[in-house]
Amino acid sequence: DDITLSATCPSAAATVTGRVTTPTGLGLRNAVVTLTDPQGGTRKATTSSFGNYSFTGVATGQTYFLSVSSKRFRFASRSLEVNGNLTSVDFVGLE
Repeated sequence: DDITLSATCPSAAATVTGRVTTPTGLGLRNAVVTLTDPQGGTRKATTSSFGNYSFTGVATGQTYFLSVSSKRFRFASRSLEVNGNLTSVDFVGLE
């Protein structure tokens, strides 16, 4: 008899990190970075005093939408395809 086995491997998990800065290049603290998955689920990270943020355990093989909110600056949102760890996913404030 023929036997067919099929296995599904879970998506690997990646880390997405970056920095949020003012138009003059200074790190922006307490900005909120939102990562939205294709199903509409969101995760939020608040930037450090140097403007750094990090998301861990991000499923690979998907396209995410990243946005930044701040009381002082506007930021252009972006879509991001995650196929592995991503560093330097930076945002610069718009005046």
